[in-house]
Amino acid sequence: MRDLLKYARECEALLDALKIKYSKNIRYTVNRRAQSRLGLCKKQGGRYTVEISSKLLDERTSEQTLIETILHEQLHTCYGCMKHTGRWKLLAQRVNDAFGFSVARTADEDSIPEDMLPKPKYIVRCRGCGLELPRQKLSPLVKHPERYRCAKCGGKLTVT
Repeated sequence: MRDLLKYARECEALLDALKIKYSKNIRYTVNRRAQSRLGLCKKQGGRYTVEISSKLLDERTSEQTLIETILHEQLHTCYGCMKHTGRWKLLAQRVNDAFGFSVARTADEDSIPEDMLPKPKYIVRCRGCGLELPRQKLSPLVKHPERYRCAKCGGKLTVT
């Protein structure tokens, strides 16, 4: 299992090198329960808590994915950067340009070993083209597939 604090300090050094002003008041924790997210940044008063999924600390997950996720969450601690728009987006692009990373709003699923990904509870299938849409939650699409059509071919949808 990788050392979260070691990687967090390395990421802070990268932001320091670009003179990006992030909060120096960050507590790092490992989240062992989250199934569908890799990281989370919460602001509580003047302090931030950055949670990183234990999946990223597993040796089977790429080191780059861990670093990009930590940087992603650290950027949320910058002034005006709690959302993935405007300033956050500009800072993420600066980091990507400087270091060749791919810090983005969402992570690429291919960066996590398949056996570590959550198994979908529902599969929405198109009767026309066979397109499969895995879903974790009981969303309106899952509850009432008859109200929707396939975006690819316009076919009817079913749920299993």
